[in-house]
Amino acid sequence: MNTKKPVKTLLIALLIVFLLVCSVVLGIISISPPTADEASPSFIRMMTNIEKLATGVRFVGTEEVAAARDEIIAEIEAMGLAPIVHRTVFTPEDIHEASAEIHLLHNESYWFPQLKPFDEKWENMWEEFNADIFPEHPLILQGYMNVDNILVTLKSPYNESGGMMFVTHYDSEQTTPGAADSMLSVAAMLEALRLYANHDNLANDIHFLFTSGEELFALGAWAFSEDFQYLTDEIDILLNFEAIGNSGGVINFQTSETSYDMIRFFSKTAPRPIGFHWGDWLYRVAITDSFTDFTVFREYGFQGMNFAILEGNEFYHTPDDNFENLNKNTAWHYLAIMMAMIDYAAENPLHHLQGPSADAIFFPFLPGFMVVMTTTAASILIGLAFATAIAFLICCFLTKIQKSRFIQVLLLLMLIMTAFTLMFASVFSYLFWIPMLLVSISAFTKKWKSLYLCTITLSGAITLLLWTPPVYMIFALSHIIF
Repeated sequence: MNTKKPVKTLLIALLIVFLLVCSVVLGIISISPPTADEASPSFIRMMTNIEKLATGVRFVGTEEVAAARDEIIAEIEAMGLAPIVHRTVFTPEDIHEASAEIHLLHNESYWFPQLKPFDEKWENMWEEFNADIFPEHPLILQGYMNVDNILVTLKSPYNESGGMMFVTHYDSEQTTPGAADSMLSVAAMLEALRLYANHDNLANDIHFLFTSGEELFALGAWAFSEDFQYLTDEIDILLNFEAIGNSGGVINFQTSETSYDMIRFFSKTAPRPIGFHWGDWLYRVAITDSFTDFTVFREYGFQGMNFAILEGNEFYHTPDDNFENLNKNTAWHYLAIMMAMIDYAAENPLHHLQGPSADAIFFPFLPGFMVVMTTTAASILIGLAFATAIAFLICCFLTKIQKSRFIQVLLLLMLIMTAFTLMFASVFSYLFWIPMLLVSISAFTKKWKSLYLCTITLSGAITLLLWTPPVYMIFALSHIIF
C-alpha cells in the first residue's frame, strides 16, 4: 500500500490552510497600530498631557473647557510661540441654525435618511439645558456663549511656500472626559508643534488649529471657516484628527472629492498607513448621528483628509473614554503619523497636493502598504476581469471541455456580485472583481496541476487579505451600526 500520496496530500492541505490563516492574520495586522516606542520623550510628554488634560467633562461654554484652553495656550507659549485665540459669540438661535446646516452636509446625496435630525437634537438638548443639566451654563445665564479656537502658525521664509494645517478639537461631549475624543489628538499635535517650534527654514507654512464646539455641531469650525476663508488658497492640505473609539489603527476614512495625489502622499509618508475609499460612504450611512469639523471645512473648500480610530467604540462618548482605557499603541500611531507629516512639510513642497486630481480607489493590503489607484485604472482592471471571466466561460462552452464546475459556478457568482456592487455600491466592488480576475487567470492553468494549485491558493490568500480588513472594521463598528 502506497502511503506517500495521502501524506503528501495532507501536507499540501495543511500548507494551504496555513497560508490562508496567515492571510487573515496579515489582514488584521494591516489595520492595527504599530508598537509604541514608550521610551520616546515625545511619547512620554504626550501621555503626560493627556492624563493632565482629560480629567473631566469639557463641554463647550463651561469653565472646564476654558481651563483646558488655558492649559493648551500655556503649553504653546512655553515653546516661545504666540497663539491666536479666535473667539466667536454664539446664541441659541445661531446654534440651531448650525445644527440644521450640518445635518444637510452630513447627509448630502446619500440614500439613507438621518435617523434623528440635528436640529431636533438641538431642541432636545436645549430642553435638557433648561432642565438644569447645566444650570450655570452661559447660554442659560446670559443667553450666549463664547467659542474659542486656538491657532498657531509656523511661517516659512519663502514667498512661494505652500501650507499644511493640523486640526483637532479640545472640547468633549457632555458625558465624557474625552481622552481619545479628542485630547489624544491635542497632545499629539502639541508634540508635533514642539518639534519645529524654533525652526526658521520651513519649506511650507504649518498651521495648528485647536477648535472648540466640535461636539456641538462643529461651532468652532463654522466660525473659523467663515473668518479665515482666505486660507483655502494658502493651505494645500488639511489634516483633521478625530476618534470614534479608543483603540485600533488610525484610519484615513474621509477625503476631499479628488483625492488621488493626497492619498499617494499619505501612503508613502505615514507609518502603517490605513485608509479605505469607502470610509466616507460607511461613515455617512452607518454612523448617521455624527459629524466632525472636517464636514464643515470640506464644505468651505479646504482640501484634506479626515482621520479617526474606530475600535473600542463602546467607550465613545461615555465616562469610560478616559486615560486609563486609552490604548498606548493607538496613541503612538497618532503621534507617528503627525510627526511624519510635519517632517515632510518642513522640507518638501506641497503644491502638488492642491488643484485638479483624480478620484482614488485605496485600501490596505499588507501591513505598511496600501493599494492606491485612480478610478480610471480601476475601471480598466474591472473590464479586464469581466473579459477574462467571460472568455473562460465561453471557452468551456465552445470546446465542451469539462472544466472544474466549482470554478465555473464561482466565476458566474462573482460576475453577478461584481455587477450588483457596481450598480448599487461600487465602493465595495474591488472585493469581487480583483478575486474574479485572479480566479479567471487561475482557471486557464487547470491542465497544469501544480501551477493551478499554486495560482488558486494564491487567489484565495489575496482574497482573504482583501476581505479581512473591511469585515473586521464593520464588526468593530457593530456597536454603533446596530
